[in-house]
Amino acid sequence: MIISHDQRIRNTLGPVLWLENGRFKELARMATDPVCGMSVDLERAVAGAWDGRMFHFCSRGCKAEFMVDTALFVSTAPDGRAGAVG
Repeated sequence: MIISHDQRIRNTLGPVLWLENGRFKELARMATDPVCGMSVDLERAVAGAWDGRMFHFCSRGCKAEFMVDTALFVSTAPDGRAGAVG
């Protein structure tokens, strides 16, 4: 068992449980903030739409940073649709 705040560990290990406020959360209900990479609960995330796609943020600050220079955080796929970087 490993307990960590490092989001990168999620990509290298087997089953991951998310513990928040003393309760386990389903990772399926989580999104990744495209600015800071933090996992956020979809129900509590700050949401914002760009290019017909919904993005979820951990804070209004990350959303504002994203909206100022979106090109830093998304790439355009060959079909013209935006895709998250990373």
